Amino acid sequence: MRMMAVLTAAALASAGPWTVAMAAAQPAPAQPSLGDPAPAQPAAPAARAGAPVQPPLLPVREASVLYRISARGSPPIEVRITTLADAVAMRIDMPDRTYMLVNQAEHRMAMVVPEELMVMDLPYQPGVQDQFLLNSRMKFTRRGVDAVATVRCTSWDVLLDGNRAVVCVTDEGVLLRSVSMDAEGKRSSIEAISVSYTPAPASDFLPPPGFDHMAGPGGAGGSGTEP
Repeated sequence: MRMMAVLTAAALASAGPWTVAMAAAQPAPAQPSLGDPAPAQPAAPAARAGAPVQPPLLPVREASVLYRISARGSPPIEVRITTLADAVAMRIDMPDRTYMLVNQAEHRMAMVVPEELMVMDLPYQPGVQDQFLLNSRMKFTRRGVDAVATVRCTSWDVLLDGNRAVVCVTDEGVLLRSVSMDAEGKRSSIEAISVSYTPAPASDFLPPPGFDHMAGPGGAGGSGTEP
């Protein structure tokens, strides 16, 4: 279990911004080949004229989203992402019951392994959090209204560094779907299965008390005793 946690932490800590949603490659094929699960309904001209020119870049309220992630032909996995308003903190629950804590305000990251009562302290990498957030470098073109996991969202074409994707984002700034394709024609997607706006306990975003701390990949120091 510990080796799996080390490998998972290393993969997440080294991930660049928008790794899953935007495959780093040459410009992707035209929009229809992205495999958008359902075409968005175009907005009426009058509504489109007064519509925002881009979605909210950060969530304005706390949300917990269970995502199905498929990347470059790999088997899909389900990951729960719980994000505080303005993305000041994020918790990423993995299928193996380990979870990652990302604290943007304090620039801290940790991987928690409950079965071993262990916390792996990691160097802060904003790229981990950015995979599930939008940013100001992206260029947006509004497509229309859609729904994912029965939640209303607005669909947008996105351009970033020559790569294209289609995303669906709620009015509160919660990402519900992103579909992209790399130069080899391999499709990557993030899609919400369920969404909850019930606030999580503050303790969910903190390392459990009494767990041993160890340094993770990258040399981050631990604050406790290594097991």
